[in-house]
Amino acid sequence: MFTRLLTLWHEARSSLWALPLLMVAGAAAAAILAVHIPLRQGDDPVWFLYSGDAEEAPQFLSNLVTAMITMATLVVSITMVVLTLAAQQLGPRLIRSFMADRRTQATLGLFVATVVYLLLVLRSAYGGTDKVPNLAVTGGTALVLLCLIALLIFVHHLARSIIADNTIDRVGEALDADIARLLPESNGEEPDAPAKRPRDTGAPLVLHHSGYVQAINHHGLIEIADEADAVIELAFKPGRHVIEGGVFAWIAPKKAADETHGNIENCVILGGERASIQDVETSIRQLVEVALRALSPSISDPFTAMAVIDRLTTSIAKVMRRGQPQCVWAGDDGKVRLLAPSSTFADTVEEAFRQIRQHSTDQPAVLIRLVESLGQLLAQADEAQQPVLKKEIEIVLESGRRAIAQKEDLATLEERAKLALKEASAGR
Repeated sequence: MFTRLLTLWHEARSSLWALPLLMVAGAAAAAILAVHIPLRQGDDPVWFLYSGDAEEAPQFLSNLVTAMITMATLVVSITMVVLTLAAQQLGPRLIRSFMADRRTQATLGLFVATVVYLLLVLRSAYGGTDKVPNLAVTGGTALVLLCLIALLIFVHHLARSIIADNTIDRVGEALDADIARLLPESNGEEPDAPAKRPRDTGAPLVLHHSGYVQAINHHGLIEIADEADAVIELAFKPGRHVIEGGVFAWIAPKKAADETHGNIENCVILGGERASIQDVETSIRQLVEVALRALSPSISDPFTAMAVIDRLTTSIAKVMRRGQPQCVWAGDDGKVRLLAPSSTFADTVEEAFRQIRQHSTDQPAVLIRLVESLGQLLAQADEAQQPVLKKEIEIVLESGRRAIAQKEDLATLEERAKLALKEASAGR
């Protein structure tokens, strides 16, 4: 249940409606409260409050509502234009990053909430009484002034948000947060995997739905296995795309399959797109997509691709200092109950650099930067990580030898690769 709620929370926080709806609810409550609190000093209102009479208030509020609806339409239009540009230049999958931006959500919420507030106050002002809701009208005026200031800040923010370097940094920060949240500080002790795995001795479990694996309720699976005195082995990790009719798990003993199949499948949360709830590689793919767009013939922007490589290097360095995700879980009785695949360090490095290397064979500068970045990582790698990075450097070097026609460029690439391998050997 908690994993499913976490998935819903992830979808809500990256939407453009959740925070604005909360702000609208707050504005409605404030309007209802404000119209019932008249503040006066004798026969005159407090100096900073609206001082018009009951006949002038509705017209004044009507003018404010008209102005706010116009500004709200302008803000929404600007936002849609920026999202369109971002999708074209940086990739459609980065739209979620823009939608999850708190400043964008808060600005849209402020404008919509102000309109709702003014409409509710205007409704009370047309009530036919001689009482003037001076506090409510003043509050509406203050909100309109705040919206004017927010509009200037918002335009500045949007202008900066479509700069490639800023987008790369924002997605990189999200990646670093995922690394800190999903990868343990160090590999603790975990039970040894059984010699006979459910994959070999158990019954296969078939999916009844298709989609991307957004999250897996590991604790729920452990409870199911405990109750059935069984061992469950999953066939995939979060982030994979699965299809209806495919095997998604095995359970041993086989007799436990019929009674647990439905509950086990409910612990696998599927969706129409990848999510970073339990998948570090989702944010990596977003950065890689920016680099691939930059390397496309229509854009041909190697500087953006190199900026992505630099940011990926920073994040991979953080991965190197963390442990690997847990693969084996035990139940309350200490017996192994769940086996689940996870991304290895080699998988993460390959996901980060493979496609960039494949699309930059005609860009010697990008290949050179790629080798330099891998060399930086290699200098900090431990004995288990070094072979992965050395292999990646060798692949980049081989790609350069096949594709780079200019001898000077190839010589520079070979020199940087040799230097990276030499420094790594010297540092051990």
